[in-house]
Amino acid sequence: MKEQIVINPALRASLESCASGQDYGGIEVRVKDTIPEHITGKLKPDDHLISLVSPATMEAEQYRTLSLMLEQRRQSGLLQIVAVTSPTVGDGKTVTAINLAGAFAQSREARVLLIDIDFRKPSIPAKLGLNDAQMRGFRDAIVNSSLRLNDIVYRLPAWKLSIVTVGRADVMPHEIFKSSRFAELLDEARRDFEWIILDSAPLVQAPDCMTIGRSVDGFVMVVCAHKTSRKDVGEALDILGPSKLLGVVFNSDESLLKSHKYQQYYLPSQA
Repeated sequence: MKEQIVINPALRASLESCASGQDYGGIEVRVKDTIPEHITGKLKPDDHLISLVSPATMEAEQYRTLSLMLEQRRQSGLLQIVAVTSPTVGDGKTVTAINLAGAFAQSREARVLLIDIDFRKPSIPAKLGLNDAQMRGFRDAIVNSSLRLNDIVYRLPAWKLSIVTVGRADVMPHEIFKSSRFAELLDEARRDFEWIILDSAPLVQAPDCMTIGRSVDGFVMVVCAHKTSRKDVGEALDILGPSKLLGVVFNSDESLLKSHKYQQYYLPSQA
């Protein structure tokens, strides 16, 4: 049986815990070819996106550890497109996907793309504080073959991160995943980016992950401590199977934060 990555991010972080002491209330984006100002104005990401807003904290370090584990796994074979999923809604997969992408993007030469493919309940723009109603995205490129990946990629230079939203076109999810364009766009992403992180639909509530398995290199499954039932976890693992499962992330477990030695190690220095 393949060795699995099991990591404990302990996601209860706040802006006040940022060790750098900087104010991340809004990050202006004014770089050519990035997201237009009428869509962003100021980015105001969710407080739980600690890889972006609180990168010096212990919680953010957990995501860097996860990214390092995936880097090491990559040495044994092709690993470039990673889908982040969960058994059910509300387990924290979107927060995990964004934080993982943010952790990869902290490397100096990293080229990281975050794609929202949860077409039933897209969450990435809202988490980042974007007005996505006017943004072209994945669905638009599915129905319009003249659109290339670069036409729907939006760059966030403040975090060295690129994103693709679900888009505006009205297309059913099953039509997207069975379309040859889906694989073509991901192939383009492989050529242009080092890591591609997908925020995909929950396993138990949608069949999407069974369909996209052939196009991704592996799945990270997010389980919410004290919420996700054993039954749902078991069903989700049966759906994924062992061959594509890279590891399991336990979300909202504060046991690591309560360790005295870790609190000491990560205590911000006082000026």
